Amino acid sequence: MMKNIYTILLVGLFTVSCNNSNSSETSNLFGEVKQNDEKSQMVQKLFEAVEAEDASYLQNIFSDDLKHTNPDGVVVNKEEFMTGIENIFDMFDNIKFKKSEYEEYENLEIETTYYKNGKIWTNIWSEMSAKGNYSGNEMNFRFHISYLWDGDKIIEEVQFFNPTAFNSEGLAKEMSLDK
Repeated sequence: MMKNIYTILLVGLFTVSCNNSNSSETSNLFGEVKQNDEKSQMVQKLFEAVEAEDASYLQNIFSDDLKHTNPDGVVVNKEEFMTGIENIFDMFDNIKFKKSEYEEYENLEIETTYYKNGKIWTNIWSEMSAKGNYSGNEMNFRFHISYLWDGDKIIEEVQFFNPTAFNSEGLAKEMSLDK
């Protein structure tokens, strides 16, 4: 009896694994996930702009009605968000994002889900590294960010990561300005 159960499980797992393709699109009951679509490419370009410390692309891609939620759960508007971006550019040099570990994806690990209810969310998983301009410390941390779209504008960003590196560099900046 147990042998039959194991055989059924193995055949089932083999069948499922053979049905998986290397396609950059998958569909399910809720919608469709894409990795190389226009929105995923726009988010890729967003992170390239951050590496180049160029806020102009960010200014353009984010809606004027942006709702940004940082890792501490604080919600800010676009103006406050852009001020935070400029602060990051001031606090850090050599900002880099880890490229995908999967050979079929040359860029960051980004995917966009087109839900059947009409919502479109793009998600990224990566690591950021940089050198602090005030502390001199190297930092590296993993993060996840989700972006909600309205047309070709991002109307909401939600960040998930440990903000210790940002907080430490912010403290080093404050201490240097107090001197």
